[in-house]
Amino acid sequence: MKPTKIFALLTILALSASAMLIAFSCGVLAASLSVPEFTLAYVDHSYDVPIRRWTTTDPYTGAQISHSSGGEHVDNRTIDVTIKNQPFSSYKDPNSNQTVNLYYNIRSKGHFETWNGDSDLGSQSQTGLQASTSTYTVVSFNLQYWSIPQGGQLDFEVKAITGFTYYNSQACGTQYQNTVGDSGWSEAQTITIGTPIQSSPTPSQPISTPNQPNPTFNPYLPTASPISPKRAATSSLPNIITDMLASINLEQSALVVMAVVIAVLAIALITVLKRRGAAK
Repeated sequence: MKPTKIFALLTILALSASAMLIAFSCGVLAASLSVPEFTLAYVDHSYDVPIRRWTTTDPYTGAQISHSSGGEHVDNRTIDVTIKNQPFSSYKDPNSNQTVNLYYNIRSKGHFETWNGDSDLGSQSQTGLQASTSTYTVVSFNLQYWSIPQGGQLDFEVKAITGFTYYNSQACGTQYQNTVGDSGWSEAQTITIGTPIQSSPTPSQPISTPNQPNPTFNPYLPTASPISPKRAATSSLPNIITDMLASINLEQSALVVMAVVIAVLAIALITVLKRRGAAK
């Protein structure tokens, strides 16, 4: 075989290997989501605003005018959802050239309500919350307007998504989110409104949710015929991919594939050279 043909063959193999590596990397990145692990806590973040006093001078009479502000107690009881961040490396989406990041969607409902399918976000929800760069992402739901009685119970579910946000200049700069990967909803965790624990430093800066209107009915306390569905969330990940990602990260996976590609190219080159030597 002529050197030009050998070079052409190796070039084709190299390009094929590169394409396979890109496809593999994107596939792993898209399929690497697992159902999030999270905990719930009813926390009292209330605080007192100290009194501030000061005086000003009336510009016309010279009289001293006293002023004061503060002195009130701010009731800030929240349900804190602490999500354990899973390993994830941002990457460029090959189709849009946008940076794909890790986000979380959180939904909640009264314990005795029912979910109306996967698209139902329940009584309160937050979507498109970007994961923090630390070990945990903490999201605080302010209960000021939720009207949940003592002893009331709420269910929370969390899903991880990968995607990117973009702006539509033709829609007055409206922001949209495009989802690339989806872990599916976690199993529901239930929390009972009782005595809140006192706030303490959190693993990461909490993401505060805005005040939201009251539910149209009270689904938090038991009724005569309570309905308490427990839908087991399933992950779309094959077990083999889950096991692989539990032991190696994405960069290591790419290195393994690259090593295999190099080995295949080396074997192909050695085989071609041996055949040339035998033919002489």
